[in-house]
Amino acid sequence: MPKHSKRNRSGGFTFIELLIVLIIVGIGWFTLMPNLDLAGNGEEDTLNLVNAFVYKARTDAVETDSRQTLYIDFENGILRWKEEETALPGRVVSGHLNEEPLGGEGVDFSIYPEGFSDEVRLVFADGVTFVLDPLSVRFLEM
Repeated sequence: MPKHSKRNRSGGFTFIELLIVLIIVGIGWFTLMPNLDLAGNGEEDTLNLVNAFVYKARTDAVETDSRQTLYIDFENGILRWKEEETALPGRVVSGHLNEEPLGGEGVDFSIYPEGFSDEVRLVFADGVTFVLDPLSVRFLEM
């Protein structure tokens, strides 16, 4: 039997195996990259924290089948729910609750057991506007 017909395997990886591994690692890396904004934007971080806070209240509303009321303190730029609170990006200068203009020192809005909320629009002193989408129950920056 000729020597060249026998295949001698050294136990290493083939080129195809290495290529497949690199493709899988590459896909994972590019999937992860958008979530690795290490420098970060303070407003986006605040928006994420506010949305996480609102999500907790929404989850509680759905699980307990009871309406949850959150309070927005305009002057101090704070969102309160039960005994917890989180900071908004600044002082609220104007806004709307269910298309009605906001006034006073603050306002209550509700998240309902069905998983939706009142519509809230907040304009901050620096001009940033947050809008609470009643169906997705999350703030979006406009």
